[in-house]
Amino acid sequence: MRSLLFITLIALSIIALHSSSVDGKRAKRCKACKKRHGQHTTPAPVFQTTSASGASSSARGAITSEAITSAAPSKTPSSSSAPTSTSRSVNEDQSNNNNGGDGNQDNNNEDSTRQDGSKDDSNSGSVRTYKIQDKFEGKSFFDGFDFQNIPDPTHGSVNYLDRDGAFGAGLAYVQDDGVTVMKVDDYSYVNEGGNRNSVRIQSKASYPNGLIVLDVEAMPFGCGVWPAFWTVGPNWPNGGEIDILENVHDTPNNHMTLHTAAGCTVDRSFQKIGKRNKRSPFPHVVAQEHGLRKGHSGRAVTGPPISFTGTVLAENCDANVNSNTGCGIKDPDPNSFGSALNNVGGGVFAALVNDDGVAVWFFPRGQIPQDLAKRAPQPATWPSPKAFWASSQCPPGKFFKEQRIIINTTLCGDWAGSTYGSVGCPGTCAQRVSDPNNFKSAQWKIRSVIVYN
Repeated sequence: MRSLLFITLIALSIIALHSSSVDGKRAKRCKACKKRHGQHTTPAPVFQTTSASGASSSARGAITSEAITSAAPSKTPSSSSAPTSTSRSVNEDQSNNNNGGDGNQDNNNEDSTRQDGSKDDSNSGSVRTYKIQDKFEGKSFFDGFDFQNIPDPTHGSVNYLDRDGAFGAGLAYVQDDGVTVMKVDDYSYVNEGGNRNSVRIQSKASYPNGLIVLDVEAMPFGCGVWPAFWTVGPNWPNGGEIDILENVHDTPNNHMTLHTAAGCTVDRSFQKIGKRNKRSPFPHVVAQEHGLRKGHSGRAVTGPPISFTGTVLAENCDANVNSNTGCGIKDPDPNSFGSALNNVGGGVFAALVNDDGVAVWFFPRGQIPQDLAKRAPQPATWPSPKAFWASSQCPPGKFFKEQRIIINTTLCGDWAGSTYGSVGCPGTCAQRVSDPNNFKSAQWKIRSVIVYN
């Protein structure tokens, strides 16, 4: 009997052990099932993302969206497709974050202050909205500018008229709809080799940093025409020059260029190659493409990398070398200059200068971010800039002093004149200048110029 009882107890123990093992395997399979369906006991972290229009949305994991979207000589005397959001999988973004990639999460929440004294909230998860500092538009547009009645520093075939001369000649005026017009004389014949009347204006105020936005409806173009919207600091080139919108003839692509003292160069590591995290071109860091890096203040941060989409034409910004071509970057958008820009109704150009560097964006009409259209711009939510000169190799505080805005149109000169024959323009540039009928399209139509800070 004892032997039978002992055998029975052993058998019961074996059955109980087997039952426990089966229940354990079922529990593991259940957990795996819950994991596949996102039913974790502890919720995944929620990160805040911001669309190109400025609207915020929440996503499980770090889900991000990405927008699919010859340097010029200086003009200063030697003594300027709609963003499409695509989402990556949660697993892909979590993998990027785990590997120190381009996720949105920033683990350093220390407050910081910019050069202009305003608080930078990028590390605390908020998005900075810029406020209007100066606004030039409508009937008062010209009140904030001086007309520069000077010889053209680029040796162009123009006479820049003073304020009374420009208004009197009908080369500067504001239309009834509030659009500002500045044009080249298109009704007077001049002797071959002579100069044609034009306009060059410079802002009375100067700006050490911030966001400068041009809303342009149409711009000058044509053989021998050289228009530019740019900024310049004192004691050129030591105070720096930023060419925001510039090219010659009727070339379709805008050229953005810096002219500086020696030491400023383009950091190519920020040039966009493949996909980039959507947020943000300016998280108050000097970003590298991968891993841990240090911000301008020297503290380590792990925000997303900055990148730009343009093509580098020249790396050295030093105005004293390479015939002062500067460090140019070409916009890949074929509608960013000249008649092509005018045909799409113009657009908005924005240049941002802060501790992280200098960046330039272009948005064709109909593709302007909602926050920018509402005059409450949040550059941190915009797609990649067309051009970016990082402070890692060109710190703005060193190379750019307070900038004044300049808008001008010259003819021929150092750039348009030297390239006139090579682009298929007829005759000579001097012959071109003599006939007013060649300049019917040489005019600016500007809706506004706004400076934010």
